[in-house]
Amino acid sequence: MTTETKAVGSGAATDERRLDLLRRIGEAGGKITPSANPKAKHGYEYVEACDGEERDLLFLARRDYLEQRFVDRVTLCPKCGSHHLNVREVCPGCHRAHLANEGLLHHFRCGYVGRQSEFAPAEGRHGGRLCPKCNRTFHHLGTEYDRLGKAFVCVECGLITENPPVEAVCLACGARNPAEDLVSTDVFGYVLTSLGLAAIRRGSLLDNDDELLFIAGAPFYRPTVILEFLNHEVQRLSQFKSGFSVLLVKPAREATDGADCALDFPWLSKLRQCLRDVDLTGQLADAVFIVILPQTDKRAAEVLCQRVVAEIGPHLSLSAIEITEPRHLEQVLAYRSSCSEPV
Repeated sequence: MTTETKAVGSGAATDERRLDLLRRIGEAGGKITPSANPKAKHGYEYVEACDGEERDLLFLARRDYLEQRFVDRVTLCPKCGSHHLNVREVCPGCHRAHLANEGLLHHFRCGYVGRQSEFAPAEGRHGGRLCPKCNRTFHHLGTEYDRLGKAFVCVECGLITENPPVEAVCLACGARNPAEDLVSTDVFGYVLTSLGLAAIRRGSLLDNDDELLFIAGAPFYRPTVILEFLNHEVQRLSQFKSGFSVLLVKPAREATDGADCALDFPWLSKLRQCLRDVDLTGQLADAVFIVILPQTDKRAAEVLCQRVVAEIGPHLSLSAIEITEPRHLEQVLAYRSSCSEPV
């Protein structure tokens, strides 16, 4: 067997493994959510996935077969990557963690500020406290003295500090790191997209160079590709000061009743017929679509909205956003996030 034949066979086996993972996610209800496990690499594990398949989940998400949903952020040791950390305040002087938390008092008459334990109870029937600086007794909070919150006292060396540094000791390798030097990793759940469902139906993944999806017979760019086009338009805006608009399209809930996924929406081909050849259409998220309208102001985009409603009907949620500054892109990304229910 030649090296080339072995490479082809290996690639086919990898695709089949990833396709099988999609099938298992589909059988599990269309989503995979990590479960907390202290013994797992980063404190979470995917019960539905086998060892080593986390890389396949990332691959499938990058290729839009799965959509990532944020679950948690895990803090890790920068030396060994373990999540088993003991995080606590330490003394800025001796760097030990043997600290006592104590309240501070401020004596107005002499201005002394000290720990509450320094102000001994005064003798006599009137009580009160005795200032260690001026030896005068005070009684009334707010007129003679005030409380100034709390401070940390090192039991080992006696140093007092209001804001002790935070340090983490790795229980796996023993490394001690300031809190600001710790690293983190994000943990995601994954949801099967319409493209992932189409791959299961077809029994194969897309070729690596496939950028277009054909949904209801109409061409739409995959989410990662249409976002690249969107960022390119923003770069053109910054360079040439030429604004544009986007049209965000989402079917109303009644339009999705009985539809297995976005591939079942016949109105998408009608939407494409309402557009110009220069307009770019893509799938922003599952069942959420975007149309990039170059050199189009909001008024013209709203006119297009009216035309789409007249052509297709009222069962669509349409939003026109004019982008004249790069920060306006945040509205598009916020819309995308709002249309994705958490896992």
